[in-house]
Amino acid sequence: MMPISVFLSALRGRFFLLKLTATCLVIYTFSALSSPILGQQAYRIKAECTVKSKTVGSNEAGLIMGTVFYDVRIGRLIFDVKFPEKETWVFVDSVQWTIRNDTLISVKPSTLKPKLSVLHLSLNQQLGGFGLEQSGYTMTSVKTDQGLVISNWSPPAAARKKMGSIALASQERQLKSVIFYHPNGKILRKQFFRRYLKTSNVSIPTEVIDEIFDQDKKLFQSTEYKNIVINDQTPDFHYRRDPRFRNLPSGSATHKR
Repeated sequence: MMPISVFLSALRGRFFLLKLTATCLVIYTFSALSSPILGQQAYRIKAECTVKSKTVGSNEAGLIMGTVFYDVRIGRLIFDVKFPEKETWVFVDSVQWTIRNDTLISVKPSTLKPKLSVLHLSLNQQLGGFGLEQSGYTMTSVKTDQGLVISNWSPPAAARKKMGSIALASQERQLKSVIFYHPNGKILRKQFFRRYLKTSNVSIPTEVIDEIFDQDKKLFQSTEYKNIVINDQTPDFHYRRDPRFRNLPSGSATHKR
């Protein structure tokens, strides 16, 4: 994975999206890790990104726009936000940095792990199987239905109290949807991958739709990528974004280099 909205108030929407992002991205913690692809193969991606979200039955909606950068050799997922407020989010290990004017404003824990993101899996051509086999999941059944190949996967035995099963639907070797289940069988999230684009031998969905079931709420989120560039020659700074550090508020998470 990796890793949001159309709110009535852009600023209010921003904070809603941050919360929603954390909820969504926690699902990626079971995805596969893989080695960097070097040489002439795909190793970095740059794209314009728009994230919209809405809570069903409420007026809450939000919009975030910016540019994403990811390089498998560096391993940091960068979201250079242009709207609603200019700042940069750097996801590294299990931490998120927020940077404004090249200065680190905050450091906090994050569930988004860059090497488990859709961008990483796409660059490494692992999105089709969602990296489940490499992460310890076991296929328990497979069937075909209206042209779709539907497979069900169970988590490792040691993790079954915390992680539920997952169902994948694929067509012509492209992942079309994923359903995540709670250990008690309740659906936690549905994710749909649409409008695949193949460029520089990388096949990537340019639209990802999420339906997230959060207690008594149902959230919709769409993420759209456009102007995708593989092996972009933008300086490494944009893929690393090392900030100038300042004194952070008491209790902030320790940053990791």
